[in-house]
Amino acid sequence: MISKSFAKSSFVFTIGGALPMLASILMLPFYTNYLSDVQYTQVLFYISVSLLFQILFSFSVDSYFGVQYTQLSENESAQKKFTGTVSILLLSIGGVIILLSAIFGNILFSKLYATSIEMKFWPYGFYSILTAFFNSYFKAASILLIYQKKSKLFLATNLINFIATIGITVGGLQIFPNTIIGPIYGRLVSGLIIFILAQVIFYANSIYKLNSSFLPELIRFCFPYFIYVLCGWFLSQADRYVLQNNINLSYLNSYDLLMKCFFGIEFLQNSLSAVIYPKLFEIWAKNKSNKTTPESNRYFNVFTVLNIFWLILFCIFIPIIYPLIIKKEGFFQALPYIGIIAAGYATRSIINFYLSTILYSKKINVLLKIFVVNTIIQLPLTYYFILFFGLTGAIYAALIVKILQCVLSVIFTKNVFNYDFNFVKIFLIPATFFAINLVQFQFSKTYSLSFYVTELCIFCIFVYFIFKTEIKTTLANFGIIRKNIH
Repeated sequence: MISKSFAKSSFVFTIGGALPMLASILMLPFYTNYLSDVQYTQVLFYISVSLLFQILFSFSVDSYFGVQYTQLSENESAQKKFTGTVSILLLSIGGVIILLSAIFGNILFSKLYATSIEMKFWPYGFYSILTAFFNSYFKAASILLIYQKKSKLFLATNLINFIATIGITVGGLQIFPNTIIGPIYGRLVSGLIIFILAQVIFYANSIYKLNSSFLPELIRFCFPYFIYVLCGWFLSQADRYVLQNNINLSYLNSYDLLMKCFFGIEFLQNSLSAVIYPKLFEIWAKNKSNKTTPESNRYFNVFTVLNIFWLILFCIFIPIIYPLIIKKEGFFQALPYIGIIAAGYATRSIINFYLSTILYSKKINVLLKIFVVNTIIQLPLTYYFILFFGLTGAIYAALIVKILQCVLSVIFTKNVFNYDFNFVKIFLIPATFFAINLVQFQFSKTYSLSFYVTELCIFCIFVYFIFKTEIKTTLANFGIIRKNIH
């Protein structure tokens, strides 16, 4: 049963984890109103570079950390040795990559970007890479706080990052107008602050010595997972690199703005998963079998409902908020695509359901197969769809790939876990949302507020009848209604 204390800590962790992404979203109106089309596109790609290098710096150690830390729960000394090893390893990887980027970065930038965008590696490209290093190290420290259940410290450190990012960015845009100094230094300086905080967290919870005994299993787990996350970057970012040469910058920027708003949804999904996974791992560890249970399924039932609820509210409120805070109407061009893009994000609950079992069983090669196949298909698919259909082609290519992820997850995990779950709650709810939004876009290429309000009402009724018993039980456990006494 989902306890009241778990729900409370989950809320704190979710809010704290969402703050960095919330800061990025809050900065978007300032980017749109203070930057030219070229400058916005530059910031777009500098952030993309930072996201890529954050993956390289972390080597997916943060994903492995929780699994190993949980399994060492009965040996505090071993936990501290493992934590210290992770810290030293991340610092070492960071030093090597920063050196290599300083040597080869300028050459790569000249090959990747259209000359009209005027991208430069020195200094802003290099600063973006440093920002990625700081953020990746802090993310690992944040995972440590989650598994130690230090929700208040987790929230406090993320709040510091949030305030610093917004303050420096807005100040920079005001003091240095018509430049990208504010966005670049806002991320860089706040990154340095949280890097220092992360070092303090690691040092306080570690035996600070590299213990090589942890490395073989860590590398076996992290390398394929690293390839998986790298494939994820290609799946989410490759379209911009193709679009830069096939549509005008104004249209590209409007699409990127909308997708960055969706990063807020994605970050909520990731934060909720980061909170749910430790609980799932505890349940499965106690049962001592690789089998889903009604208790573990319940967490993903909640994930599914919250995910669809977030997405519908997002589709309702983002187009209302846009005109209130964005002065340039050119950024409104991509709004008709909001529903069809949201449909793709509905598949995340299915993918994360299977991802949790893959992580727990450490069958990372399965994960690698799923996303390598996806990436191999996605890259040429995106390229040719954009050539023939423009921005619409990029969106449809992404939808095809997300459906394929779900299908491959089912096929490739048959021998990973023994799956026993309610098909309606795990599959049918997101599939219904997906289908409704796809049909709506096919018949109407314009945004309709009434459609999404109606969809929300139908969804609430749908969920109530499917989860009626669970809702009543949960409300009773929280003391909101009286329990039935038989």
